Amino acid sequence: MPPAGSTAYKVLLRIISVDGDLQGSPFTDGKAPASGVAWFDVSGYVDQPLEKRFEWPMAGAFNPYGEDTRVVTFQAGETWIDEQDNLVEIWEVASEGYFVVKGGVGPSGMGAYNDSGGSFYSDFVMGGRFLTRMPLSQVVHPNQPVKLWLLAAQGVTADLHIRATYEDGTTGEWMASPTLYKDIMHEINCLPYHSGWDAMPAVRADGTRMSYYEVWIEGVTEVRRFVVDHSWHPQCNFLFVLNSLGGVDVVWLSGQVRSGFDTQSVEATRQFSRTGTRRERTVVVASRTGRRTWRINSGWKSPAEMEALMDGLLTKQAWLLSDAAAYNSGTLYPVNIANTSSLLVDTSLDLQSVELELIEAHDSPYL
Repeated sequence: MPPAGSTAYKVLLRIISVDGDLQGSPFTDGKAPASGVAWFDVSGYVDQPLEKRFEWPMAGAFNPYGEDTRVVTFQAGETWIDEQDNLVEIWEVASEGYFVVKGGVGPSGMGAYNDSGGSFYSDFVMGGRFLTRMPLSQVVHPNQPVKLWLLAAQGVTADLHIRATYEDGTTGEWMASPTLYKDIMHEINCLPYHSGWDAMPAVRADGTRMSYYEVWIEGVTEVRRFVVDHSWHPQCNFLFVLNSLGGVDVVWLSGQVRSGFDTQSVEATRQFSRTGTRRERTVVVASRTGRRTWRINSGWKSPAEMEALMDGLLTKQAWLLSDAAAYNSGTLYPVNIANTSSLLVDTSLDLQSVELELIEAHDSPYL
């Protein structure tokens, strides 16, 4: 509360980057309390660019990334002008460390959490949900590099299961016991063939095909199922997108592909010399740069997966894995998704598709 005789009283909050990853830290904010309470929105201070890392080509099934979470502490304080017109500023002891994930929850989602008394932490971290908006059951290519991401609520060693079920009802399973670190981002490469090798191929030597596979961490997470589509597709491209929860979704783009190349140039003029020849020019190209472009149809997908694609359309970081029908194959390009207005769901159809315009995230004078 304001001391007797004081003026210009404010409650202060200092945001301190423990690991030094937030540029400009520490940040200080101040507010005059309303009804004795001051609320601070610190998202603008901690939401700084983060270059997302993920494993490609796939080498390990399980990877922790400590750099993907930032550690901050909060320090409360007060300031006022006393009766002698001196500025007074005092600070409390800093809080324990808090982990911050690059991402966010929109107004609709935040409103739902406020209505239910929930939060991102209780829903995804304590609730053991993987960091994705994709449906619990998703159709995938036999060699699709599926990834799941997890924030663990506590440090523990737990059993990671990847279990494949085949057309004849038989199963194959790969299990490991990785160590989970509290509030650290973990990447799981889910493809059974990658983890189980010859024990879980997409098609066995006798021709029996894998129907689906399931992924979970015993006692920690939900179970996710991936239904394997063995039908032939002329194109096989995958879009990696950093979603709003801090994970990377891998979306199979199985439809038509149109690729192109856009160039931009800056021209200058010069006078034609008195002894000039036919080979000389008066308009010269001062610079020219180019970018690869793609228009790719997503292929037919369920309404639930199309709804989840909205998260991908909002991403600031995406990568296209082009011509990747075989295991660990293809060329990876950083891309930007062009501004779009897309029809994602038509309730008269069980399946829907969308065309995405992708632009290479390099503007270079060289290929």
